Amino acid sequence: MLKLKFSFCFWKLSVAEVLLSAFCLFNACQTEIEVTVPEYYNKIVVEGYIENGAYPMVSLYRSAPYFSTMSLEYLMDSIIIRDAKVFVSSSKGDSQELFLMPSPQAPLFFAYTGFRFKGELNTSYTLRIEWDDKIYTSETSILSTFDLDSVYFTPTFGQVKIDSVANLRIAMTDDGASNNYYQFKVKIHCEDFKDMLWVSTIPAAFDNSPFRGVSFNYEIVRGTPSTIFMPEMTERERRRYMRMNYRTGDTVYLKYARLDESGFRFWQSASGEITFGQNPFMSPNPIISNIKCSTGEKCLGVWCGAAVKEAVLILDSTATKNFRFPVPFRTIN
Repeated sequence: MLKLKFSFCFWKLSVAEVLLSAFCLFNACQTEIEVTVPEYYNKIVVEGYIENGAYPMVSLYRSAPYFSTMSLEYLMDSIIIRDAKVFVSSSKGDSQELFLMPSPQAPLFFAYTGFRFKGELNTSYTLRIEWDDKIYTSETSILSTFDLDSVYFTPTFGQVKIDSVANLRIAMTDDGASNNYYQFKVKIHCEDFKDMLWVSTIPAAFDNSPFRGVSFNYEIVRGTPSTIFMPEMTERERRRYMRMNYRTGDTVYLKYARLDESGFRFWQSASGEITFGQNPFMSPNPIISNIKCSTGEKCLGVWCGAAVKEAVLILDSTATKNFRFPVPFRTIN
């Protein structure tokens, strides 16, 4: 059993993932060590999103020491913030207060949301949070959407054809008119499992600097899915759930979005945490937040607008035989 004198707020993409990582590390290591690190300070963590055609959603958490005890009661009583006042206003003059309620789209299944208006393209949105005698604010924009030229499956590395496992690629053309920031997320529905939450791809976001104004193709690598409240699985089921590629029979939901610059900066800085953040002894890159506090203290989290489209496609025998051609996919919006 690992015994650590450790009091460190190690926050990565979602506080839920941090807590789980801590739990896994605490139970898996065997060497006894002692580490001295700076004192832990409780902070608010903001995960706020607004997309075109969707209501705003803001999850508020208290940060926690990396090696906190993991339990449902602890999450509900000590992590999720229930007593904040949350407001969203738009550049078109609309405003609404958000209220805490259950949400299957939230990382810990509770979020502040409202139903007065949905996100619209080419519109800016201001977030205001009142909690613990402090005011937190941020601004984001939903820009314009973009189209994909094609989506197709390819053999995995070292293979010349698709057998039962494949990689997923997209082809698109950057408009070259400005700095563009892109993000892709996926869900897999298959016989073994169904993703409830969107899974970030690797990297979590990228810009158009390498291919401004040209056509390019890009591999959609599935990142680490959430394991919070994951049902019991066999080792085989767990390996399949944690996989980064796609298998015959998968229905793949693809969300592709254009972000504004502040949202991109957050996701770009958090991308390393998605890949390397499981190890608290590494020196993580600072995560750039666009949340501001009335006291001037450093904040954790993001308020991110996204101009999104979604598509669904199936890796079936047709796609397996014709992997060099675009796979038929249905655009949802």
